[in-house]
Amino acid sequence: MMKRKQLPDALRINRIRCILAIVVCCIICVLVFVGVMEQVVGEPNEQISEVGWKSYRMFTILSNMLMAIAASMCIPFAVDGMRYRNYHLPRWYVDFMYVGTTSVAVTFLTALLVLSPVRGLKRIMLDDNNIMLHLICPVLSILLFFFINSDHRISIKDSLIATLPVAIYGILYLILVFIIGEEGGGWRDHYQMYRALEYIPIPVMLIASILIGFAIATLLRLVHNAIHKWMKDNTEKYYQQSEAFSFPNIETAIKALADIDRAHDKGGELTVPRRIMIMMEKEYHSGLSVEEMCLKYIEAYYRDDQGGSAQS
Repeated sequence: MMKRKQLPDALRINRIRCILAIVVCCIICVLVFVGVMEQVVGEPNEQISEVGWKSYRMFTILSNMLMAIAASMCIPFAVDGMRYRNYHLPRWYVDFMYVGTTSVAVTFLTALLVLSPVRGLKRIMLDDNNIMLHLICPVLSILLFFFINSDHRISIKDSLIATLPVAIYGILYLILVFIIGEEGGGWRDHYQMYRALEYIPIPVMLIASILIGFAIATLLRLVHNAIHKWMKDNTEKYYQQSEAFSFPNIETAIKALADIDRAHDKGGELTVPRRIMIMMEKEYHSGLSVEEMCLKYIEAYYRDDQGGSAQS
């Protein structure tokens, strides 16, 4: 029989991804904190007067803070992934990170394509805290979102939800700037939208900004789903074709998986690798239900307590 090709060690790659996720999330959190604090304690000038509490009127500040919250929430999942070798993110969290990523992507593209041609690329993308909030954090956030470990595909409905921060901010901006006005207690037109409104009516501008936000969210969704499918297919191939799990039947393969997991037991709660066994079943076609496979895994994992061997 032809020897199966040994694929890269999915478990080792999983650990590396956990480490990278922790590092990237920590960098995002630190840079956002430093960038926001610089804005809060900074001195107003002819270009930017939104300092102190007024800093929170700026979409750049709000979007980066939202992403920093999402990044900080990812760290415990990645730490558990290293400790228990089960790096997995729930759907609600993936959706939340998608919202944060879409917001900072809008910030990044607006700064790069709209503000930079008017005010200068160096000033908008590189000077002061702009290099953190307009460039580094958004780019790292987008890469983090693309390569997070998730079984969840992003849907069109998720894209609509991800556009909500852009829509809400756009509505508030237009009301507080152009309806209430700075003299009436509203906001200053710090994005200088008045120039565009000389040619475009307010309703059209609002709809256009929401559509642009949705287009950016859609692009992120398509790339994320493509990478997600590629990574999932490679993981499935590993558990279906790796010599470490190449046995005559799935029962023996499940026992081998339990032996490996037990050897790395850190004393925490047992997490049954249901998703991995489903991947294996696609190769063996045993007909076992998910419940039956889980029971066999638990029995093999704890057979030491019944006097069995710890080794396969």
